[in-house]
Amino acid sequence: MSLYKRLICYFLSFAIVLNAHGIQNSSPEVLEWSTIKINNKLPLLCKKSELLNLLGKPDKILDPKNIDICASYFDKDFSYLVWGDSQFESTNSKAVISSIDLESGKISLVSPKIILDKSVTFDKIKKLFPQASRNAEELIIDKKGKVLSIKLATSHKNSDDGWLLFFKAGKLVRVDYWIAC
Repeated sequence: MSLYKRLICYFLSFAIVLNAHGIQNSSPEVLEWSTIKINNKLPLLCKKSELLNLLGKPDKILDPKNIDICASYFDKDFSYLVWGDSQFESTNSKAVISSIDLESGKISLVSPKIILDKSVTFDKIKKLFPQASRNAEELIIDKKGKVLSIKLATSHKNSDDGWLLFFKAGKLVRVDYWIAC
């Protein structure tokens, strides 16, 4: 192949990569972390005392040393505050979302785009997040069995975290805040 043709091929390849990257970054499907509130009252990272005031005394407190985990929001010692099948990581002063069971109806996550509660259907999510919905995967998870899972970004910036939304029989049953190991 002549030098001219090689340069054209390289240029076209580079232009295609740039165009695809630009499309991906200009319209990612995001459920923005900073805009979501627990029961429309508290940010996802909040004071532990405020979370306790909102949800009451936890059903149990778990020591993560006895649990196989690969990543945590906090770099220092923490515990899990558990209400039913929902859990939050907590230090002495702060708490952050970890996993929310929506079937109980006690906790919802409210964003400007959508209220994530037990009434949300997969069809509703598919309309808001069509690309993520097309990439849905079937999984088996504890206490829920076979579910359909979709992944969403938490921000428009590149990050090592995300949302996992789990659906059973077409209804949203759980939302996990996921952090890469």
